[in-house]
Amino acid sequence: MRVNTKLTLAVLPRLPAAMQTRRMPNNRRTFLMQSAAAAGMLHAQTAGPAKPDIFQAASAGDVPRATELIEANSEIVRSRAADGRTPLHYATAAGKAEMTTFLISKGAVIDAGPEPPLLAAIDCPDHAAASEMAFFMLCNAADPNARRGGRTALQIAQARGYDDIAHMLIHRGAVSDDQTIERVHFARRYPKNFRENPEGLSWTQINPFVTLSHFNFAKVKELLQATPGLLNARASWDELPVEAAAHTGQFEMAEWLVEKGALVSTCTAVLLGQAGSVKEALAADRLCIHERGAHDIAILAYTGYAREQAAIAEMLLKAGADVHSLSFSHTALHLAASKGYIELAEVLLHYNADVNAIATARNTKVTPLDLAIRGKQPKMEEFLRERGAK
Repeated sequence: MRVNTKLTLAVLPRLPAAMQTRRMPNNRRTFLMQSAAAAGMLHAQTAGPAKPDIFQAASAGDVPRATELIEANSEIVRSRAADGRTPLHYATAAGKAEMTTFLISKGAVIDAGPEPPLLAAIDCPDHAAASEMAFFMLCNAADPNARRGGRTALQIAQARGYDDIAHMLIHRGAVSDDQTIERVHFARRYPKNFRENPEGLSWTQINPFVTLSHFNFAKVKELLQATPGLLNARASWDELPVEAAAHTGQFEMAEWLVEKGALVSTCTAVLLGQAGSVKEALAADRLCIHERGAHDIAILAYTGYAREQAAIAEMLLKAGADVHSLSFSHTALHLAASKGYIELAEVLLHYNADVNAIATARNTKVTPLDLAIRGKQPKMEEFLRERGAK
């Protein structure tokens, strides 16, 4: 997963925070305040400071105020200012990384015009903020070939000297002659005839359902029974319900959704241990070893998110999957170590995984050994130390 601000979406801090029942916009309060002001009933000496609107809150990075406004009216996250820009445009232009993540998790359109917000994020003079915003947006399907006039996102990143962002843009599909960077492969993630929202459901229905699919099986069952069209509806941050369940290790939920007819990408097949399906996918399309799930999660990571899938990991690695591929900045070995999956770790190390690879967890640098210790996996700790872990 690369980026520190991982969607609060369930796994790591990174998936969208659970969305609650929306309240109706507080129009009465707004109307009364405006009427009182017009009638001269509010006086400067007694009035408190005006609260910022959604655009001011976005520019200031005021997440609590933005939360208050969006809870009152979920649609406000897609509102337009007089200049045609959305709150997400204001957040990226101001270099507010936390706000950028928050707005996307609440349903902001990631490639909204008049100019995709990604461009402002990449052009931010604060490199750290630019990277955090750009990586998060690209991991959630921002267009890597967005343009500002005659300049591409890649050219803007290169002009800034942001090599990490340039690398990520190429990885996600930016046009480039560079052949050294792994490019994601999505051919098997969605079928050719896939329709994003065949039932015409509102994004305010779809997004909360996908969010809940990261952790609340009972609620998912209840909502799907009431609205079957949610099964294969895609959230605005490019994620299906079954993908949310998969990368958060919700094996039973993912399996149940598939039984109900959820689409099965190669990544999901790996998580569910469908070795036959994975073998067929590799035979039909060797590039599927570069498949990425939602949030740019590498296919190899799915061998350890739920049940240990060591045999499938070996199948993927034999086919050429990159043992060093990152998901939320972690390698598959980090994941195996944290869960005590020794058989999987053995396979990964056989294919030259770095036993001392560095990942970032809650702003702290960690190795697989660190995660084994944190996860209270003494057998894994011993296993890694015997193989040179520090």
